Amino acid sequence: MQRGGDVFAMKVSENVEQRGAGLSLLFARGARPDADALASRAASSGEVVGFSVSHRPADHPYWVELLALGLTFDLLGHAPGIPAQSSPSLHAFATTLADVQGCDALMIRPGPHLSAGSTLLPVVRAMAALGCELAALPGLMAIGWEPAGTVMAPDYYSRVIGGWLKGGAFPALGLTALIRSPQGEVASDGLAFFTGYEIRLDPLAGEPPAEAAKLALRLIHFLVENGPYTPGLVEGPGGEALQCEYTANRDCLRIRRTVAARP
Repeated sequence: MQRGGDVFAMKVSENVEQRGAGLSLLFARGARPDADALASRAASSGEVVGFSVSHRPADHPYWVELLALGLTFDLLGHAPGIPAQSSPSLHAFATTLADVQGCDALMIRPGPHLSAGSTLLPVVRAMAALGCELAALPGLMAIGWEPAGTVMAPDYYSRVIGGWLKGGAFPALGLTALIRSPQGEVASDGLAFFTGYEIRLDPLAGEPPAEAAKLALRLIHFLVENGPYTPGLVEGPGGEALQCEYTANRDCLRIRRTVAARP
């Protein structure tokens, strides 16, 4: 993973709605597909999810509506119109931030009727599945997840998202990211989209950074799939005794381990 800048202390005062649900498709300059190419891709879809171009307005020719699993999503920025606006990328997986600089974006967002439920897992999963189907478009350089400021190589995206959609682990290194402070704390970035807060895991004395990161990833998976922890003493995914408390503005849950995990 590559991280752009030291954003550990940022979250996590940023309001979750400032980075709303959105999947960006980043193309090499001049390589964005047009509506016909999108319709062609829809006609051959179905490996991960079948979808269709359900609305292609003549009076607004630079956006289309996609239908997948009974849910509609707006896709903006296709050729020959102007590219869509995407948020700055902070974290890169299986690519680099430099590789996606200067790319032209298409943007997939939940349709207006889904705006109140854009954080619900069925909506996120349907949108993520659309990304898998569109990952094979020619000229695609990366796929970005707006709420976490992440960008992923298309093959990496298809692998981690596809695994999750088939019942595997939540793609915490993709739909969220990890940030490590100079003091060894490990924080999530983007988890607040799903749970309403980020987490910050305090390190154990002498603990290798990779071990703290592994626990943070397991915690993220658990919280997304099962719902958020509440402050107090809780049991972690490996039997850890975790002491949880909110930071002052309640946008981050600080987690301390009180004893080692059960054998």
